[in-house]
Amino acid sequence: MGRNAAQINSSEGSLQRMDRRPATARPHTVRRMNRAVVMELIRGNQPLSRADLARMTGIHRSNISLIVDELQKDGLLHEERGAGNGRGRIPTLLSLSRDKFRVIGISVRRAKTTVALAALDGTIESTYIFETPEEPERFVVAVEDACHVMMQHVSAGAKGRLRIRQMVVSIPGIVTREKRITRIWTPGLPRYIESDLAADLSKRTKIPTVVANNAGLAAMAALHSTELTKQPLLNDFVFLMIGDVGVGSGVVIQRSLYSGYDAAYAGEVGHTVIDPNGPPCNCGRRGCWQLYVCDAATWARFQPNTPFSQEVYQQFLEEVRHGNPKAVAALRNTAKYLSLGISNIALTLNPERILLAGALTSVWPKLEPELRSAFFLPHHHAIIQPIDVPVDSLFLRGAVERAIDLVIERSSGSANDLSSG
Repeated sequence: MGRNAAQINSSEGSLQRMDRRPATARPHTVRRMNRAVVMELIRGNQPLSRADLARMTGIHRSNISLIVDELQKDGLLHEERGAGNGRGRIPTLLSLSRDKFRVIGISVRRAKTTVALAALDGTIESTYIFETPEEPERFVVAVEDACHVMMQHVSAGAKGRLRIRQMVVSIPGIVTREKRITRIWTPGLPRYIESDLAADLSKRTKIPTVVANNAGLAAMAALHSTELTKQPLLNDFVFLMIGDVGVGSGVVIQRSLYSGYDAAYAGEVGHTVIDPNGPPCNCGRRGCWQLYVCDAATWARFQPNTPFSQEVYQQFLEEVRHGNPKAVAALRNTAKYLSLGISNIALTLNPERILLAGALTSVWPKLEPELRSAFFLPHHHAIIQPIDVPVDSLFLRGAVERAIDLVIERSSGSANDLSSG
């Protein structure tokens, strides 16, 4: 149906009042996109030849060479002679550089913090662990010390001067951004709440720093690793982590972590309310889903008079494996609540796969039948896949992968805000 003149004039007036105009493709926009595509293809399939890139992208070979030459000049790519097969010209193969730049990934937990120094190809070269300080000011100093120690260790065997291009901090809780200020809400570390850890670390270390939710970063680890998922690279999935006292999640749509309209946060399914009259949650509401499915809740069903700890929870899982009726009954109740939340996620997002992580996955053969018999529709096709990898490793790997992402985006001119998660 066509628009009349009044409607057109009204639309034009609205466009003039808009703060931001629609972005249009210009030659430099196409160039940035092509650089980003080339970098991502090399990252996911390295090593590749220039001919491989031309075939995979459809970009003319001469333009591929121009892009590759620029990326090599920026120190982002490494090229070496491939192995000959006895026929034709021997190709040179491209991979992400390990010569000049490094990134830092940090996993913050309540008891300890792990810092990893990695090359641009994702290889972790050094790690440093320290007890997590109660005060964020002391944390910033400890990170600076860790970076100094690791760089000394790696630089000793390096050719030329190395530089850290990006740091990403994985932290439990909600990370929000307001006017380029990053705020964190992490009940396990109460003195960190509302601190601008990203700005403080950037100022102290002189390294561009991003702070992000740990479960979202774990989803990034799964996004870039077929070793974790035991599947070809996934495009659309939900990562779900059942923790000691909470639930974390990351939503990946078309191979991008979805973080909401303002790039602050999204996918906080642990805080969806399933009973408005339920127990109080640390978010200020009642009856949040995580209160019914976290490890502490499962333990309380088994031994309500014994305080929860990771050690006693491992004992509970062992009892489940041996068929203890009381332990199996407690697991069955948790499975019912898990099924409620997971089926809602599946029906809302229709993901390719739901990746489930946490200690509970160690009893997957007993958990899965209960999970599927509760709230899933008979014809529902959602695939739920347990991830048998320690969550600490996922957080750290995800922080490294996100740091590499930001270096690639910045090299392509598309990293609009490096202060956000």
